[in-house]
Amino acid sequence: MTTTAPDLAEVLAREERERAEREHALHMVRSAQTQLMSAEVAKLRMIVEWAKVNRLDADHLEGEPDPDAVMSDEDVEELEAALGDQLGDQGFCDRWLSVAGPGAPVISEFAAMELASTLGMGTDAGFTLVGRVLELKYRLPRLYRRVEELQVPVWKAFDLADLTQPLPAEAAEHVDRQVEVVAGKVGKRAMERLVAETQARFDPAAAAEAAQKKRERRFFDIGESRRTPDTAGTLESLAGTVEVAGCLDAADAADLEAAIGNTARALGKAGCEDSLDVRRAAAVGELARNRPALDFETGEVTEAKTGRAVELVVHLSEEALTAAGYTVGRLEGTQSPVSADVIRQWCGTAARITIRPVIDLNGAVHVEQYEVPKRMKRRSRWTDPRCVYPHCNRPADRCDCDHLKPFEQGGATCTCNLAPLCRRHHRFKTHGAVTYRRIGPGAYEWEFQTGMTIVRDYLGTHEPQWPKPPPPAECEPEPPDDPVFY
Repeated sequence: MTTTAPDLAEVLAREERERAEREHALHMVRSAQTQLMSAEVAKLRMIVEWAKVNRLDADHLEGEPDPDAVMSDEDVEELEAALGDQLGDQGFCDRWLSVAGPGAPVISEFAAMELASTLGMGTDAGFTLVGRVLELKYRLPRLYRRVEELQVPVWKAFDLADLTQPLPAEAAEHVDRQVEVVAGKVGKRAMERLVAETQARFDPAAAAEAAQKKRERRFFDIGESRRTPDTAGTLESLAGTVEVAGCLDAADAADLEAAIGNTARALGKAGCEDSLDVRRAAAVGELARNRPALDFETGEVTEAKTGRAVELVVHLSEEALTAAGYTVGRLEGTQSPVSADVIRQWCGTAARITIRPVIDLNGAVHVEQYEVPKRMKRRSRWTDPRCVYPHCNRPADRCDCDHLKPFEQGGATCTCNLAPLCRRHHRFKTHGAVTYRRIGPGAYEWEFQTGMTIVRDYLGTHEPQWPKPPPPAECEPEPPDDPVFY
C-alpha cells in the first residue's frame, strides 16, 4: 500500500493540530497557575492590611499598647485580677498575640480567631497563616517583594517563614539577603541548612543548646514503641517484619551505612537474587549475628578490627580551621552543616584520617571506554551535587552518570560530557521527548517537545520559557463579492 500526496498532507495536518492542542492545554494550565498565584498574593496583602487595623483595643490601659510587649496568659490573669469588677462578667480575655518573630507586629487574639473563622480555618491554622504573612512582610521583606512579583510561590515562601520565626531580627535579615536570588529555586532542605548555619553564626549559644537537645533525643527503636505505629495484627506483623526507626550520631550512622552496604553487596555476589532493599534489610541481621564480642572490663574486641573503617568526607573552609568561635563545616552526602567541635570529636575516635588535596574541577578528564570510572564519578558529583533535572534534589551519589551526548553517537566518556541524573529522569531523557545540554559550569538547559525550555544552574531551577510565536503571515485581502442588482 502506498501513501498518496493528499493522504500524507492530511496526516501532517492532523499531527500539527494535535501538537497545537497539547501546547494550548499547557498554556492554559500555566495561565491558571499564574491566576492562582495572583489570588494568593492578593490574599496576603489583605491579611497585612487586616493586621494593621486589628490591634488590641486597650482603652482601659494608659497610653498606647506596646507592640513589643506581648501579653502572656499570666499577664491576662494579673490584669483581670487588678481590674476586677470593671471588666464585668465577660472578663478581659483578649490579649496581644505574637505569631511571628521578634520585630513583627503583634495582633489581637480575638481578631485572629475571627479571621480564621472567616477563612474557614481552625484557630491554630489561622494563627499560623497570619504568623507566616507577618514574618514575610516585616522580617523577610525581600522575599515578600518577590512573592508579590509572582517570582516565588507563596507556599515556598511560607516554608522559609516557618524556619526563621525563632531567629533574632538580625539573623532573619541575613537569611532574607541570602535567599533573595535563589528563593523559589532551591528546596526546603537547603533552606533548613541555611537557617541552621545562620543561627550558629548569630546565636551560637542557642545553636549549641539546640544541638545538645538534638543529641539528647537520639534513639533507636525496633518494633512497637512510642515512636513507631503499632503493627500488631496487621499484614506487616503477619509477614514477620517490624519497623525500625532511629536518630543516630552522624559518624555512627556513616559506619552503619558502610557496613550494611558492604554486606548487601556481598550477599548479591554470593548468589542472593533479592532486590537491593531486601538485601540491605537482610544485611542488618547478618551484622547482628556476626557482631564482635566486646569485653567491657578489658576493652578488648575480638574477631573484629578496631577503629572506623568508613570514609567520612567533610568540607571545611579556611575560616573554620583558623577563626575562633563557633565555626561550621559541611558533611558530604547530606550537605548538612556540622560544627568544627563535632568534627574534632570524630577525628579523635577515627583509626585513620586521610586528607585529600584540593582538586581543580575546571580541568577535563576522559577515558577511552563507555564505563565511567569511580574517580570521574567523584569529580562529577563534586561539580554537580544533585540530579541536574529541573527541581530534582536527589543526591548525585544516588544518580546515574549520564553522557550528555550519547556514547554510541560519538559522545566521549569525559567529565565535560557527564552529568548526574537520577534513574527516573535518566529514563525520561533516554526514552522520552526531552533533551538537555550544558550551557556553562553547573548550568543545563532542558528542552521539551512543546518547545518549552528550562534552565537549571547553581541558582536552582529558573522559570520555563516558551518560544516566540512566528509572526502572522501576510495575506492579500480577498476581493469583495460582486454586487447583486435586483
